[in-house]
Amino acid sequence: MNIKHAAIAAFALSTMSAPAFAAINNTPVPITNYITFGGNDWAWAMPCPVVQQQGVACGDSPTLDLSFQSAYGWHVATALELASGPVASDFGSSGNFKCAAAWFNNLYSHCDFIDANSGAIYNGAGGGLWYDETWVTRVSGGGGIPEPATWAMMIIGFGMVGTAMRRRRTLVAAA
Repeated sequence: MNIKHAAIAAFALSTMSAPAFAAINNTPVPITNYITFGGNDWAWAMPCPVVQQQGVACGDSPTLDLSFQSAYGWHVATALELASGPVASDFGSSGNFKCAAAWFNNLYSHCDFIDANSGAIYNGAGGGLWYDETWVTRVSGGGGIPEPATWAMMIIGFGMVGTAMRRRRTLVAAA
């Protein structure tokens, strides 16, 4: 592979972690865009607070959209969860960190590392600012709605158990 092809491949891979809004509005957050810390998954959901702070709106009236992601167990991190949760550097370094904003709102696809690193996190000890970052969390593993393949395996498994039980009763009756 020559350098030109390698550069094109690297560019394609780097753009895959944050696809366009239309493609991700109703898709689960990929593992490459959240971290696991202390038994919970943590996602950086928005570069603004969930609610307006100090009478000043952050951006153009942003809203956190949990209508789809809540089915996968995601919820706004509480003060208690944040007290034992990660810090900004657990998401990565300033130039390379995990951001899931594009999966949780329709206005932003970025996160502000400097704000969170200084403690400006909604519901956090250093929060309460109009530019707080919003983090969401869930029990590690996602909970929520099983994938179709999981449902299929479950149904097939129940069918096999039922068949085995029926076959056993027939054999016992014949003996």
